[in-house]
Amino acid sequence: MEMADVQTVQRWENESDDWWMGARILPVSIEAMTQYAKGNHDLYLDRQLRWMLDAYDESEGSWVSAGAIDLYDFDPRQLRAGVAIHIDKTHRRKGHARAGLSLLGRYASNHLGLKQLYAEVPSNHVASLRLFTEVGFDATGKREQWIRTPQGAWTDVVTLQLFFNSWIA
Repeated sequence: MEMADVQTVQRWENESDDWWMGARILPVSIEAMTQYAKGNHDLYLDRQLRWMLDAYDESEGSWVSAGAIDLYDFDPRQLRAGVAIHIDKTHRRKGHARAGLSLLGRYASNHLGLKQLYAEVPSNHVASLRLFTEVGFDATGKREQWIRTPQGAWTDVVTLQLFFNSWIA
């Protein structure tokens, strides 16, 4: 993430319609995003990293941030990490998430030496479940009634794992 990404990422983080899926319950300030962008991030200290997914926008005639992909809960002893991905609404269904997961998988396997990545996806997010399974993740578990939806109902979360001896993307 660079300084040019601050306002875009702050907008994504502050889209409260998506908060129900994660831990966020408060908006993020421009100052907090600026400090994050200025930071010297170390995966081994922070246990997380964020990369921006850039795409060439024909209508703008330039590169834009189409989304972001995160490694989180990095565990160097057990050689695993969680993965989360966000694609801007205007850039969805264009292959950016698949490309980002493919790049992240190669980096995690070849450079970090990880054994596996995992993702936790609400069971009603069919497109996300399809994306992860298409790049080689397997559904390995389910946490029942794990998160509350904006309507107050409870939904399950599917755990998906990718073991690098099965990487196909």
